[in-house]
Amino acid sequence: MPAETISPEQQETQRRFRAVRVAIGVSFAVCIVEIGLGWMQGLESLLAEGVHTLLDGVDSIIVLAAVWMAARPADRSHQFGHGKFEALGATIEGSFIVAAAVGIAYRAVGRLVRGELPPAIPVYVCVAMGAAAILYWFVSLYLMRVARETKSPAILAEALHLRTHIYITAGVGVGLLIGALGDWPLADTLLALGISVCLIGIAWHIFREVFKQFLDEALPAGEIDQIGAIITEFAPRFVEVHGLRTRQSGAERHVEMHLVVVPQTTVAQAHELSHEIEAAITKAWPTSRITVHVEPYNTEHDEKTDWFKNQPKVRTNDDSPDEREFIH
Repeated sequence: MPAETISPEQQETQRRFRAVRVAIGVSFAVCIVEIGLGWMQGLESLLAEGVHTLLDGVDSIIVLAAVWMAARPADRSHQFGHGKFEALGATIEGSFIVAAAVGIAYRAVGRLVRGELPPAIPVYVCVAMGAAAILYWFVSLYLMRVARETKSPAILAEALHLRTHIYITAGVGVGLLIGALGDWPLADTLLALGISVCLIGIAWHIFREVFKQFLDEALPAGEIDQIGAIITEFAPRFVEVHGLRTRQSGAERHVEMHLVVVPQTTVAQAHELSHEIEAAITKAWPTSRITVHVEPYNTEHDEKTDWFKNQPKVRTNDDSPDEREFIH
């Protein structure tokens, strides 16, 4: 019996699932070590980073659920698909990060106000933090590659969040080492405050990216230019493409356009051309959703010869799809 064929879209979904599972495993493994050492040694910065890592694991489970929900096909209640569940998952992750930052800062400031000094810092704790930073480095490279290739905001949030662990964990390790060798235990409390500031910065970056999707911001200019170049390959078979609109929903790209053809073009021919354009764009981005609106060119208008002077055949910068409606 032949093996079941997996579509490119399903392959990308599987990649996103696999990436999140890796993030979950790493987060829980490292948090056990950090919280255990921090609790035994009474080190605030290590406990703070352990809590941060634990929240990462919980966040990753939420992201895994979001990716699963976003991968579901469109239905009657979500006719444009479920892609924005990924952005919702990233928003929840950012909220957890803010909560962790506030809690860590509260404990650290309280220790400073009360004048409490943390205990002496063992060198082996610093070595453990260095090993964790190296592990984070390898895993973050993998997650960033998956996020870049699948354009998943949830995986991007995971990758960015995990990548910051490299700097935070390494910074905590170096700071604790300085505190241990220089007999300066206050470094632990100051490092905890530094971690809280870093977490706020991470949350801001995540929120900024997901808000672009919630507000239906257009795709990046580079991607729009690529779409225009793909459509231009079919230029001999149409009069003009205008009203190009794009947005992103999770890992999905939604693309709409108005395809103007000569009146002699049959419905079947226009339909075939539309499908070819859709297939070409989908080949470049497997999770794309394309809508092509076919329009006839008005050849009887007296000013038709002036309509295309100094105008591109594929218009990618129209403010509104109605901007060129007069040509049909």
